[in-house]
Amino acid sequence: MRSKKALTFTERARRTQIVAGAIEVLADAGYPQTSLSKIAEHVGVAKSAVLYHFTSKTDVIESVMAEAFTRAATVMVPAVQAESTATGRLTAYIRANIEFVVSNRVAAIALLEIICGYRSQDGLRFDQAAAGTAPPAEFAAMDPEAIFTEGVASGEFQPVSPPFMKNALRAALDGVVWELGRDPDYDAIGYGEQLVDIFTRAVGATS
Repeated sequence: MRSKKALTFTERARRTQIVAGAIEVLADAGYPQTSLSKIAEHVGVAKSAVLYHFTSKTDVIESVMAEAFTRAATVMVPAVQAESTATGRLTAYIRANIEFVVSNRVAAIALLEIICGYRSQDGLRFDQAAAGTAPPAEFAAMDPEAIFTEGVASGEFQPVSPPFMKNALRAALDGVVWELGRDPDYDAIGYGEQLVDIFTRAVGATS
């Protein structure tokens, strides 16, 4: 990214345009095929215009992820925080996640492409590169492991493994993104309700 000095209105608009274009290219072509040249072509600007705002593909990808996570947090965090029980938070987490995916289908597909296809210069996967890095505080409510941990500690949930349950839930939620990538009319809401039933039963709660 260029210097940290305040951006003009035109510069902010161009950055927003480039990030939006990158999201669309990622969702359509996949992470490995996404390049600065392809993003520039999609947006309708010269590659030099992209490089004026972003120093590399990684720089663009970081902005795409920040945009996608911010959109998700806007939907999910208030829904989860509004609940007073672990069961309520688990149910809200699933339903709000589905709501985000349905309302931001292309961004959700782009995000999953990054998570699955990213490799750092050292060959690390996304999860490996992010290991040990604390997420922004506003994203904390988007971690389902904390919900499972709370439920088990309070006795509201049976003694399941929070890390295992988190992985199972995240994989299940990623599944709806893959389906929407193949079929935009896929019944994501119905899928989400099935997940609510499956996971509340798995922890010994009722939805």
